[in-house]
Amino acid sequence: MTTDVLWQMAGIGILVVAVHAILRQAGREELAWLVTVGGVSIVLFMVVRLVGQLFDAVRAMFQL
Repeated sequence: MTTDVLWQMAGIGILVVAVHAILRQAGREELAWLVTVGGVSIVLFMVVRLVGQLFDAVRAMFQL
């Protein structure tokens, strides 16, 4: 695993925090929370994909 995925997750997190703050200052708190939930779900899907790759590597290592 390269650090590219970690940088992508960090970038998504920074972007979500910035958009959340802007929307919250504009009085659009519902939309801000929707952006936050969307960002968390995107990162969660990335983590699930990485865990799947880890399980595939373990399975290949032990020939299961």
